[in-house]
Amino acid sequence: MRLTRRQTLAMLAQLAAVKRGFQTPPEILDYFRDKNLKPGFSWLDVWGEEHAHAFTVAGVTETRVLSEFKEAIDKALTAGTGFEAFKADMQARLTPRGWWGPKVVSDPTGKWKDKTVDFSKPGRLETTFWSNVRTARAAGQWNRIQRTKESRPYLVYVRSIAERKRPEHLAWVGTIKPVDDSWWRTHYPPNGWGCKCSVQQLDQEDRDAYLAQDGYSEDAPDFGEVDYVNRRTGEVTKVPRGIDPGWQTNPGLARAQTLVTQLTETLAEAGGLRAKPTIAKLWQGNWPKAMAKLDETVQLPVAASPRVAEALGVDTEIVTVANDLVAADIAAGKVADAGRYAIVQRIIDAGRLISGARNGLSRVRALIDGKSWTLTLRKGDDGAVAVEKLTSR
Repeated sequence: MRLTRRQTLAMLAQLAAVKRGFQTPPEILDYFRDKNLKPGFSWLDVWGEEHAHAFTVAGVTETRVLSEFKEAIDKALTAGTGFEAFKADMQARLTPRGWWGPKVVSDPTGKWKDKTVDFSKPGRLETTFWSNVRTARAAGQWNRIQRTKESRPYLVYVRSIAERKRPEHLAWVGTIKPVDDSWWRTHYPPNGWGCKCSVQQLDQEDRDAYLAQDGYSEDAPDFGEVDYVNRRTGEVTKVPRGIDPGWQTNPGLARAQTLVTQLTETLAEAGGLRAKPTIAKLWQGNWPKAMAKLDETVQLPVAASPRVAEALGVDTEIVTVANDLVAADIAAGKVADAGRYAIVQRIIDAGRLISGARNGLSRVRALIDGKSWTLTLRKGDDGAVAVEKLTSR
């Protein structure tokens, strides 16, 4: 049957409406939008896992200009547009600010000489665009992978669609490992500048079928590691051979861990007395509930105690608890909700510390609200103190 002109227009309108209705997954936008602006003279100024929470563009030392980049990439991610639209948008944004074309910038630290940047050159701008888009998409995919890993608990490394394929990346193609295998902490793509490798999530049946074929294996080739020295900071990082320095992190996994780590470090610098009220406020809001639901394990600051630090012989006064331990205790009915873990501070303050126990464990016992509580603490090799167990009777 031949469609009339009215029917054709109506069908086209429906198709257009469907296309307009497609939205970028919120986890991709959340990952990107949660980043703080960090102007930088060099790409080395923001390193490794720090990219999970800091947005930077090499050579952009002005916050207002950096915000233009972030807004334009956000716009492209939201609309699903490509590089050419982003380039036109950036030209309109940077021209009035005098940043479209050659621009001399100075190193705020004074370590390096002035240099010229030119974002009108497609290569430089394209690297900025795709690096941010691909890591945001990868982080969003990791979020979805974590949500569905019970039914599809495996990942397979998929061949890159890029013209230039790194030999190490090609060797990893077909590697199948569990979602939570530590290998994905460093080898979850993208694994370098311009890398277009990806992963596919598999259920048990798919995994077994793939492993029965040639070209698939549970063992990934190991090419060793190289020591990379960050010329800006002097920091030495071990990077798996075949991965570009700075790309040896999983953007989705690094996000929560780096944010919480930074929070803990900030509290430690403030000292126990000043950190204590801040930690108390954290455990009164929605933050602990959200943290307990995270799929990856993070150590949450739960108490501050100079007394514990002195007794255990550690530098930090911050005591942490793993979010998965909190979640397990809630599931077992040991605590009603995540917020109840605030009682750790009360136990430490009111209890009797028994240190020097076997296996690096110490205990604090206290009577609170008619209940007898026992808090078991573990001193780690890195000098950190974490809750090992919390019981009451």
